[in-house]
Amino acid sequence: TVATNAAPGDHDVLLRAARGEKTERTPVWLMRQAGRYMADFRKYSDKIPFRQRSENPEIATELSLQCWRAFGVDGVIMFSDILTILPALGIEFDVVKGKGPQIEDTPRSAERVARFEADAKKFDPTSQLPFVAQTLKNLRKETEGKTTLVGFVGAPWTLCAYACEGGS
Repeated sequence: TVATNAAPGDHDVLLRAARGEKTERTPVWLMRQAGRYMADFRKYSDKIPFRQRSENPEIATELSLQCWRAFGVDGVIMFSDILTILPALGIEFDVVKGKGPQIEDTPRSAERVARFEADAKKFDPTSQLPFVAQTLKNLRKETEGKTTLVGFVGAPWTLCAYACEGGS
């Protein structure tokens, strides 16, 4: 269980440090990769493919909270991937155990780039990535302001590099 008797201001020490503010201590958080070493995490990862875990709000919420519940860290990082946005832009990917992200239909030809441009113009995160908002909503409810929540996505250059190279 998580300690709920944190000192005033302790719940946002990670956020304050990220803003460059002086904090009373160094914040601690663990990325999703830390979960690989937790038996509770492996109960999911051994049976459920990565994208199914990250795109299902209930599973993503549970996996996001595991390190916080186990260790009382200063931040909950949403279980996701930097490439989550790509399918909404017309570029499908899969995360293959032991290999990382794999993209078959890379935008390397003029025709494929034109198709990507058309898909990108229709980008609507609310309808195409509803699981992101739902996961964050779930996390806010579960943590009740007791810790900092962190979401992330790859920057345009990173997304382009993965998409064009076909993976990592």
